[in-house]
Parts: sequence; C-alpha cells; structure tokens
Amino acid sequence: MTGQIEEGANAALQEALKNRQMRFFRASRGSAKGRTGSADTARFADNLMILQECALLLGEKLQMSAVAHAIFYEGDETSGFCFDPNSNSQNPDVAGAIVNQRMPMKEFISSIRDFINS
Repeated sequence: MTGQIEEGANAALQEALKNRQMRFFRASRGSAKGRTGSADTARFADNLMILQECALLLGEKLQMSAVAHAIFYEGDETSGFCFDPNSNSQNPDVAGAIVNQRMPMKEFISSIRDFINS
C-alpha cells in the first residue's frame, strides 16, 4: 500500500496517503487500534510483530534488556514503534506509525513520542 489508495479505504486513510501523513496506532495485550481502517491496522500489527521479534533478537545479541524502539524502511515507506514509557513496564503498551515516505529515524520516533504524549 505504499502510497496507493486502495478501493474502499476509509476517509482517514485516503487523506493520510494523499498528504503523506503519518498514520498512528496503539497496541497492547495482543490487539492494535488505529483510525485508518481494519486492513491498515492489521498491516501495522504484522509489521509490529516482525519489528518486535527483531528487536528482541538484537537485544539478546547485544546483551541489552530491551530495545525501546525500532523502525524499518520498505520502498518509499517508513514503519515503526516505540514502547509507551507511561505504561506498565511489565506489560508495556506500544505506539507506532506507518507513513508513505522515507523519514529520518529521529524525526519518525519523535513524531511517535509526540503522539504518545498528546
């Protein structure tokens, strides 16, 4: 869905894709929530599972307790997550985003943190 507006997409998804805006999501206890429709939210959840697994493997290899955030680039798209520092550290909530443009990591993570604190 890199920049393509799928048929039947809701208005929030259409607007975000058209204007190359970040689509924000929250995830906790095995479920994800977003405003851009179930297909986009499921896509974020799939990306999140992959990123969390990679973050766990990387954390183990580097002998770190946890990786607080991760992003990846696929084509012209940026996707990633941050753990919500305001949530329970034993079962933390996650916030993340997808945007149909390549963004520098610092700017992307900063935008997610602003979303967390909004």
